[in-house]
Amino acid sequence: MRVRRAVGAATLALAAIAALSGCTDNPNDKAFGGLGDMPAPPSGPNPSFTMTPPSGLPDAPGTSGGTGSSGGTGGFGGSSASPTAQPSYNADALSEVIGENCRFERSAGRISYDVDLQNASTDFAYRYSFTVEFKVGMYPNSTVASKSIGSRYETVTVAPGGDRSVTVHASHSTNDRLVYSCQVTSARKSPAS
Repeated sequence: MRVRRAVGAATLALAAIAALSGCTDNPNDKAFGGLGDMPAPPSGPNPSFTMTPPSGLPDAPGTSGGTGSSGGTGGFGGSSASPTAQPSYNADALSEVIGENCRFERSAGRISYDVDLQNASTDFAYRYSFTVEFKVGMYPNSTVASKSIGSRYETVTVAPGGDRSVTVHASHSTNDRLVYSCQVTSARKSPAS
C-alpha cells in the first residue's frame, strides 16, 4: 500500500513538472532544460598569477641582490629570462558553460541547444571542452525525456574576458507529440596554447 502511494505521488509530481514546463513550436511539445535553465552562480574572483622570487636563496654568480644586469657583465650573459606565467585555474567549467533555449525544430528534424561560454579570466584564453546530452520520451505520450538520442562533444576557445555562443544540434525527426531535453553534462577547461 505504501509503495502504491509513493509511486502515485511520484507520478503526480512528474506530471506537474511536465505540465509546468515550457512549450516550443508545437503546444504539445514539452521541453525540459538542462543546467542552462538554472541561474548562473555568482562568479568568484578572477584567477591570477603573481611571480614572487623565493627568499633566502643565495644570489647567482655575477649578480647582486638577485637581479640580473643589463650591461652584459652579469653571470648569465646580460639578459634576464623570466619564465612564462601559467594560470592557476579550476578545470571544472560547468559554471562557465551555460546551456539555454532547448528547442525542437520540427521542420529541420533536429533538437537545438544554445550554449554560452564565459571566460572569467581577463589574463588568459581557455579552451573549453563540453558535452551536451539530448533525450526524448520513450513514447509519444511520455511525460519524461528518458531515451538518449545522442551526445555532442564540442571544443571552443574563448579569449580573455570573452563570451562566446555556439548552437549544438542533434538530429531527430517525428510528427508525433514529443517530450525532449537538452543538458550540458560535463565541461572542462584548459589554457589555450
